[in-house]
Amino acid sequence: MLTFLVFAAQLALAQTRGTPALAELVDGLGVSMRVLVVAAHPDDEDTRLITWLARGRSVETAYLSLTRGDGGQNLIGNELGEALGVIRTEELLAARRIDGAHQYFTRAYDFGFSRSAEETFAHWPREEVLGDVIRVVRDFKPHVIVSVFSGTPRDGHGQHQVAGMLAREAYDLAGDATRFGEQEFGAPWTPLKFYRSASFRPEDATLSYNAGKFNALLGRSYAEIAAESRSQHKSQAFGVLQRKGAQIGRVL
Repeated sequence: MLTFLVFAAQLALAQTRGTPALAELVDGLGVSMRVLVVAAHPDDEDTRLITWLARGRSVETAYLSLTRGDGGQNLIGNELGEALGVIRTEELLAARRIDGAHQYFTRAYDFGFSRSAEETFAHWPREEVLGDVIRVVRDFKPHVIVSVFSGTPRDGHGQHQVAGMLAREAYDLAGDATRFGEQEFGAPWTPLKFYRSASFRPEDATLSYNAGKFNALLGRSYAEIAAESRSQHKSQAFGVLQRKGAQIGRVL
């Protein structure tokens, strides 16, 4: 009965979006895979991968941004700090409405640029933020986690480094009910695979996909939809051209 109610709700939503949404729903009926993409800020997400998974492969996909982007600049208004975080939260939600993924956050506050993971952890309580990531993993129950960052100094920004580190730690520990108890963090869940974005190391990629593939029902390629999604980051002036043609994404 519950399954029928969920399907009925999805069907009602699909009908409001027309034939393309209904076709996506039908195509996804036999797909139960879930993928969680993890990074530090609004705009860090790999929208091409997210769109290709959610809209192209009917994979239930989510993006976990550790912060709400409170520490950046605002190119469309005067709001800064927590007020800017509210704006960027809505920008992320708007992006997800376009690319079809879910959106999660942790308690981590974007305090501005940091040079290292150590400097970042001086501002963020490591165990508490890791616990937040564990909660998301146990709630969403991804079969695959994809970290946008490597968790090394190569990531540059200290918050990027920490995002990569905590993504891997959560992958390793989400199934550990001893360290993270079920009552506080939810039932243990063990993802099957862990990948990292190969954007900066394409030669080491183990998997690739073509986000530029045209979808006749949607009338656009996944890369074009991803560009519209990314363009929702208006406070950062992230307008992106919707280019046609092959666009290869890679993970390792």
